[in-house]
Amino acid sequence: MNAKITLGLIQTMSKKLQKIYAWILTVGGLAGAVAMTWQASERITMLKNPGKILSCNLNPIVDCGTVLGNRWAALFGFPNAFIGMIVFAALALSGVLLLTGNKSNRQFKNVILGLSTTLLLFSMWFFGTSLYVIGKVCIFCFVGWVVSVPIFLYGLLYWLEDKPKKSGWLSKLQTFLVKNHVNILAVWYLLMLVLYLINFRSYYFG
Repeated sequence: MNAKITLGLIQTMSKKLQKIYAWILTVGGLAGAVAMTWQASERITMLKNPGKILSCNLNPIVDCGTVLGNRWAALFGFPNAFIGMIVFAALALSGVLLLTGNKSNRQFKNVILGLSTTLLLFSMWFFGTSLYVIGKVCIFCFVGWVVSVPIFLYGLLYWLEDKPKKSGWLSKLQTFLVKNHVNILAVWYLLMLVLYLINFRSYYFG
């Protein structure tokens, strides 16, 4: 009986999280798309006026000019922001489709999870690169880092919606995520903040 009650609660919470996910996709995707578009425009400004100080250079640590001028900010020969614009816009559009009542199929879920996973991996890679290689961060990257985590986390829950019937370990994963999604999100953000402050402790605490 307890197992049935637990399963019912998990299913109810899962449905609520799906609605939340649609908003996360829409708002997070729009925020990311705007941030990446703004970042791209700043990069274009740099190319046109190499000596100009960018408006997003806030302090010695949050220095967009240094980040955008680094080769790692153009991993494939063009600004990373261009990729971010496309991915975030696609995710935002997906969120709008879900909010307007469009039904999703397995292929749609696979694509969204693929985009979300790629976004998260790329965001966390550039987070580490900014901290430990470039030694500066970009304010627009902050936006991408922040929204990529819930987009992936709740995207995984969305993908797992009809998977537990086919696999026991996926069922356990879904149960764990449904019960601990807020804690996972909080720990992830806290870890990023701690790594950031430790790396730049001489500036903030010196």
